[in-house]
Amino acid sequence: MENRHFALGFAALMVCAPVGAQLPEPSAEADGLVHVELTLDRQLIGVTFSPGLSADDGAEHRRVLAGAVGSRFRVGRLEGHRALRLGAITPLVDQGAAEADDSDAPPTTINYDLFLVRNGSGWELEAHTVDSSAVSLVPLRHRMTDRSFPTMTVALHAIGAESGRLALRWGRHLWSTDFRFEELPPPPRRARVSGRGTERGDDSDPAEIERSAEVARGLLLGERDESALVFTDGRRISLASWKSVDVEDEDYGRLWTTGDGAVVELVRASVLRFKNDVPLRFGEADLPTGNLAAGFAGVYGIWLKRVGDGWRFVFSDEPDSWGTQHDPDFDVAEIPAVYSRGGSSFRPLGATLIATGVNQGRLVVHWGLHQWASDFTVTR
Repeated sequence: MENRHFALGFAALMVCAPVGAQLPEPSAEADGLVHVELTLDRQLIGVTFSPGLSADDGAEHRRVLAGAVGSRFRVGRLEGHRALRLGAITPLVDQGAAEADDSDAPPTTINYDLFLVRNGSGWELEAHTVDSSAVSLVPLRHRMTDRSFPTMTVALHAIGAESGRLALRWGRHLWSTDFRFEELPPPPRRARVSGRGTERGDDSDPAEIERSAEVARGLLLGERDESALVFTDGRRISLASWKSVDVEDEDYGRLWTTGDGAVVELVRASVLRFKNDVPLRFGEADLPTGNLAAGFAGVYGIWLKRVGDGWRFVFSDEPDSWGTQHDPDFDVAEIPAVYSRGGSSFRPLGATLIATGVNQGRLVVHWGLHQWASDFTVTR
């Protein structure tokens, strides 16, 4: 029943939050859906789906989980930057445009309704344009796993600087497919227009505040890639990692020369930057909002720490520290990280947030074949 009452759980969270622990405003509008997002080199791919979908919700769900030929199921909505290549979905390139006219420019993003389909030759995604005018097919890899997921989850993982993997899990099924963002031709140059620029407005004006936030986010994504989860009430969790910290870099070699009790230093990057609109719990450690300013989202830096033959995530109140400037006086939590090996040996340093349930998730950091993970739950 917990899975069926995710929205009610968040309503209770809002009502039961203690006085003085004011939650920040949600980052997005509440729509009753879960959003998973991945931004690579400023290019977004996102999937929106309903939480708590289980086999008990209908005969068609049971047919999908049984692998019945002819079964189909609507996963949710796909949004992607126009440079996206995913199966038969190809980049949207402006072919005409001899002039720099905004009305002729292609849209920045494309949107599809996604359906999981089992046919005679295997599994695939059908990507229907929102107006149903076209369908693109996306072949899926499929395997059965030891662990069973009672509800459907979707994850987006980076596997390269501009490439990634979309994965769906439900029951013991794991479906996956790879995508990439391709280089697009540069847009046509705008014709110069003489005259004065736009006068800056009052800093307290809502429109000016919104513009400032957009500028700040643009600066963040100019340096970092980002994985994010948005819950049904619009509250967002994000994890940003510095771009292009590759396995060929000197920092990668420090993983196994880091001493017991020390953090991994990064000469070429800032620490991982974690932001949460809602309080979380990792194991026995609480990660509240408002750690830097009451009523605002929590913002933390994450360090990798070697402890004996294991690893921990260290959360710090310094979210923008350079990777050689760890100050233990600002550490607020140490969380055991489960270490594993897998994936591509050429993956740059990156991070992924995965929804593992309607109010649960997993934080994953990966670098080459190495991967560290820790589970969390939403708390009051």
